[in-house]
Amino acid sequence: MKKDYDKYVNAKGLRCPHPLLQLKLAIKQAKKGEIVLLEATDPHTDLDIEVWSQRFHHTIINTKCNEDSYKFWIRK
Repeated sequence: MKKDYDKYVNAKGLRCPHPLLQLKLAIKQAKKGEIVLLEATDPHTDLDIEVWSQRFHHTIINTKCNEDSYKFWIRK
C-alpha cells in the first residue's frame, strides 16, 4: 500500500501551539510539492492550521476527523 504523504507529524497529546510548531518544522524541511500529514488531538488545531496554511500559501488537500484525532494533509 502506497502512503499518501511524504512526511508524518505525530502531534497527538500536544496542546496549542505545539501541533502548529511541529507542522512548521516539517514544512520547512519538506521540498516544494511534498505532502505533510499532521495528526493531532487538540480540537483547536483545525483553525490554527487553516489560518497558517492560507497565510503562507500551503494547501490543505484533505482533512479527516474522528473521535480520537484530527488529520491534515498539507502540500508545501
